[in-house]
Amino acid sequence: MKIDYKWTVSEHGYQPILISFLICWLGTAFFGLSIVSILLLFVFLLIIHFFRDPERIIPTTDGVISPADGKVICVDSTEENEFTKNKMKRICIFLSLLDCHIARNPILSKLKETRYYPGKFKFANSTECIENERLYMHLELPSSQNVVLILFAGFIARRIIPFVSKGDTLDIGQRIGIIKFGSRIDIYVPEDYITDIKAGDEVIAGETILFSKKNKENVLK
Repeated sequence: MKIDYKWTVSEHGYQPILISFLICWLGTAFFGLSIVSILLLFVFLLIIHFFRDPERIIPTTDGVISPADGKVICVDSTEENEFTKNKMKRICIFLSLLDCHIARNPILSKLKETRYYPGKFKFANSTECIENERLYMHLELPSSQNVVLILFAGFIARRIIPFVSKGDTLDIGQRIGIIKFGSRIDIYVPEDYITDIKAGDEVIAGETILFSKKNKENVLK
């Protein structure tokens, strides 16, 4: 989890923050200074922290940056079955309750298509989460190559809110959505991209470079 010293609160957090504040206030008024009121205050502060929307320093790169804060739980090559039907390189990122849940666009692209599927709410760091509520985003690069994002809801996360629509041109690092309360994001890129990222690494949305383009210099190395 990155410590963000400069941040605001996402507008999508206003309602839950207000509700938790009222519950905290009522709890304190009813129970006074007690374990209950302290726990309610902790929950209130946790919800504010969850909905933080920090500024990030977007790197100058022709590579692919992380769409999410969190821990990498899988790095592999596998079939992308929703749009491209091709074998692609994949990184899966698990977002805990303490991570920022604002998703960012990983590379300059056009949002070619989105597909939303309602589903279950299993733990986002399990293999069963592929049955969860999820939103697919098909990104088309200026080179006509494709990148695919999958935003999964988790056991606690119950809502995926996109900020972008089909046909939008997306800048690298642009905010593209939020997943409320714990989740996972998978990213698929073409096979000619390379990565040094491994399972267990912590990554930062909009800052960590996940993949770089394979070139002659990389091949010689």
